[in-house]
Amino acid sequence: MPLIYVHNKPHWGLWKVEESSEQLFLMLEEHDAYSVELEKIHNEHRRQEWLAARLLLQHLLGRFSRIAYHANGAPFLPAEPLQISISHTKGYVAVILSYQAVGIDIEYRSDRILKVRSHFMTKEEDTAINLEHEKEHLLIYWCAKETLYKMIGSEGVGFSDLHVRPFTFADKGQISAYETFTPYCLEFLLSFQITDDYVLTYKIEN
Repeated sequence: MPLIYVHNKPHWGLWKVEESSEQLFLMLEEHDAYSVELEKIHNEHRRQEWLAARLLLQHLLGRFSRIAYHANGAPFLPAEPLQISISHTKGYVAVILSYQAVGIDIEYRSDRILKVRSHFMTKEEDTAINLEHEKEHLLIYWCAKETLYKMIGSEGVGFSDLHVRPFTFADKGQISAYETFTPYCLEFLLSFQITDDYVLTYKIEN
């Protein structure tokens, strides 16, 4: 079982997907509860990600619990008092749970981020980029803003509403972020880490 990481505070985990969808399906407790939904997913890669997220939740909770979705596509747990956030990228799935608003994002390391930087970076943020680690530094900003987006969970939120205070590049650490979409201008503390394959960010609990 390529479950490669579980963290307890906040409670989150990472799964490296190497099994087929058939193998993943059989590893699920009460897997028949997902049969109808799974039949609607025809792409094998998407089926693997979908099933791995549910297996990861099962591992984190120590039992089966169903994932459902709001109209805006955000996941929730009908039978649990917990908030959930899910992210996946090229062979990895991440899930985080909390009693508070929560978010997690994982992105595979690639040069594509260099082409879209103007769509999500402010001038202040862009001037703080470490040019020796340009791609990775940009990916942290991207993941952080995706994490913020998931936590706010409101229609109409755009990158112009999401802000990451400039920070020094490192392989792992914490960053300060805030939103200007709501009247409250909420502040958040995020954790980030970089590996050879991916960049990941998630909200740190208060």
